[in-house]
Amino acid sequence: MVLGFILYGNTLTHEYALDDAIVINDNTFTKKGFSGIWDQLSNDQFMGFYGEKKELVSGGRYRPLSMVVFNIQYAIAGENATVSHLINVLFYILNGFLLFLLLHRLLPDSTRIHKWLPFSLLVSLLWFFHPIHTEVVANIKGLDEIMAFCFELLSLWFILNYLDNKKVKELLVAVFLFFLALLSKENAITWLAIIPLVIYFFTDHPIKKALPIYISIFATSMVWFFIRYQVVGGGISNVADNLMNDPFLDSSISEKYATIVYTLGKYIQLLFFPHPLTYDYYPKQIPIVSWSNPYVILTLMSYIILGIVAITGFFKKSIPAFGILLFIITLSIASNLFFPIGAFMNERFVYVSSLGFCLIVGYFIQLGIPKNVQTVKTAKQLSVAIFSIFLILYSLKTISRNPVWKNNLTLATNDANISVNGAKSNVMAGGLLTEEATKTNNPAEKNKLLQKAIFHLDRAVNIYPEYIDALLLMGNAQWELTKDITKAMPYYYRILNINNQHINTWQNSFVILEQSKNVDAKISAYQTLLKYNPNKPQVYLNLGRAYGREKNDLGRSIYYLEKGRELAPANVDILTNLGTAYGLQKNYDKAIEVLEKASEIKPTVAKIYIDLGLSYFNSGRFDAAKAAFDKAAQLDQNLDRSQFPV
Repeated sequence: MVLGFILYGNTLTHEYALDDAIVINDNTFTKKGFSGIWDQLSNDQFMGFYGEKKELVSGGRYRPLSMVVFNIQYAIAGENATVSHLINVLFYILNGFLLFLLLHRLLPDSTRIHKWLPFSLLVSLLWFFHPIHTEVVANIKGLDEIMAFCFELLSLWFILNYLDNKKVKELLVAVFLFFLALLSKENAITWLAIIPLVIYFFTDHPIKKALPIYISIFATSMVWFFIRYQVVGGGISNVADNLMNDPFLDSSISEKYATIVYTLGKYIQLLFFPHPLTYDYYPKQIPIVSWSNPYVILTLMSYIILGIVAITGFFKKSIPAFGILLFIITLSIASNLFFPIGAFMNERFVYVSSLGFCLIVGYFIQLGIPKNVQTVKTAKQLSVAIFSIFLILYSLKTISRNPVWKNNLTLATNDANISVNGAKSNVMAGGLLTEEATKTNNPAEKNKLLQKAIFHLDRAVNIYPEYIDALLLMGNAQWELTKDITKAMPYYYRILNINNQHINTWQNSFVILEQSKNVDAKISAYQTLLKYNPNKPQVYLNLGRAYGREKNDLGRSIYYLEKGRELAPANVDILTNLGTAYGLQKNYDKAIEVLEKASEIKPTVAKIYIDLGLSYFNSGRFDAAKAAFDKAAQLDQNLDRSQFPV
């Protein structure tokens, strides 16, 4: 308990970060509290965030149990990040307790050289202190990983109870707990292989005796899969349409699998030497490599050696062999080898797999050293020294890494300087710095923040030139810094080259163009926008306004407004502006025609009747003018009726 708070107590003051918005503070189902629990159980995990079913990742995501916990948290404590972080820390401590108890039950301690440090405790501490777990514990969303491991360990405990006493209730509890693990996170399915391995390696029970267990957990998995299929569908498919959701999009098959091997080597490196850590292993922080890459060759050789050790040790029931199998099997589901996961890799993917690494390192420290060192005293000193170095360095790294997860801004700006080739963190940093800049009233501070934002966004654009989010945010940042549309609009044009229907790009373009004081540049920009999509009524409306109001060119104003009217005959803004333009041109019959149409479509706007009344009056239709002015006064009680000519 004490160690858990020493390691992760500094997360309790943190805010929400990264994917927490998807599962908690921007999730409509979570914000319903208790009444939203059924919504979580009966929908894809992304449904409450997006408001509709979206195929964002292969196979969908169905992890309702952690979502239900978030609902309960929200119902009791509201939007309280401290409570959520506390629950993560407590669950992590529970993981540590359960892991120690289970390992103490399974692992041989009779060969240990330190009476005060059982092998099971040594391994548990190595796992508990490992900094690669910071992403899971410090990020509230990581509760799904922690809960899944909790139920996996508990399920295994009751399976062992059943093997010892043959009580059916023990098996039923085990099966129920395994089902909860599956509901926590899909990767629990790998324990279909881990459970038989544990029974084989660490018990003397024959296959026949354990057969009810295998049948029960397999049947439970089928029930879970059926429920999951009913909720999110089934099948493995690549639904990504851009590099950020499919990092192998532009790779050959050969490059894809070489890069996967590269990431598998990266996991081993981070387990031995967890520095630097980052949440951004997206393109192009992990490079696309070929089979000739030295790191790939070294990784491949390492895994071949590990495979040989696992196979030869399998028949001897050696602990290193089990550790290797545990590592490979639990990592396999997130490896990209069998189906796309939407990212190269992530530290959270080895939350359980790291136990395999800790078993091997613990075996070397506690059991391997005495076999290779002549004196017991030297063996004791050496093992204590190595173990102490691991724990000291791990704890320092864990405690120093946690503050990075304080909030999105801290995380993004820190990790963008680690993942210098990662488009994701640089975009996030640039966007958040731009937001901060818009909040400050200090011109110097605003300028400084925007310069930093543009630095990161420029890096992201260079990494991935077709990254729409990066281009959009760069256009925004350039406008905030310069108020020059010639600096901002080229980034929006690049997006429209990729997707000429991109809603946010059109919206942002309209916002900055209407704010611009440079009329000629504004008109030029609108005419350029028409080349990307000549069927946007808003562009014609804005061009008509620009020519009419700012250039006093009524001919061109009417030309563009009429073009807009052809596309959107019922657009009241176009009709009212067109009526005004015709009125200024003294073409009152046309003005009356379009304004009457506008009043039919929107009969509750006083301004339409005022303009209509003026056109009637100027054309000599005084009774109609009076009726229109009366209608305007009726709709707007604040109008001064005496200002009208009749």
